[in-house]
Amino acid sequence: MSSPVTLLLVPCLLGGVLTQSPPRGLQPTLSDLEGDLLFLLDSSGSVSYYEFSRIKEFIAELLLPFTFGPHDVQTGIVHISTTPILEFPFDRHFSTGAIQHAIRNIQQVMGDTNTGQTISFAKEKLFTAEAGARPNVPKVLVWVTDGFSKDDVAQPMQLLKDMGVTVFIVSTGRGNYLELSAAASQPPEKHLHFVDVDDLGLITKELQDSIAGIQVE
Repeated sequence: MSSPVTLLLVPCLLGGVLTQSPPRGLQPTLSDLEGDLLFLLDSSGSVSYYEFSRIKEFIAELLLPFTFGPHDVQTGIVHISTTPILEFPFDRHFSTGAIQHAIRNIQQVMGDTNTGQTISFAKEKLFTAEAGARPNVPKVLVWVTDGFSKDDVAQPMQLLKDMGVTVFIVSTGRGNYLELSAAASQPPEKHLHFVDVDDLGLITKELQDSIAGIQVE
């Protein structure tokens, strides 16, 4: 097992958890981290334009503290729709400014909510060297959903987890707790969040800390 990912809070380094607010106007930073972080973004017609806009804001805020680069954190986004649509792969954007700009420009696709198909796409096409994924770094999937899918999620998600991918789920709807808790990495109380779309900011710091604390098994 490799050493744990280190979380650096400017000006304090403490056990992998952000424990202190920065001075007013400054953004805490997460550096000395490596990992491939993929978002499954529910872009289907079951999500309203307002909800989609708030989810984009949440993802943008979640990513703000991370340092990006080929030897730091890499991130990508894929849309959940009738068929998977790649917004950008891991090796496309290597600066906070470029990533924030790309997120602002994301357009909702609409269509059906075929999440299982998108998970399979992520496994076969995105968590690969061809798409910029790297060996021996933490792999993280954040699935942002309104809680429902038209196809099977359990089997493709298990195959993804068997690859060593840690799965976090953020549900802005009621959803099926048993299905979602089984899909998330264990224990679900640390990897599954049910939250109203207007309250997504309440879980941002907790999710940042959780992502930063992941180790390579």
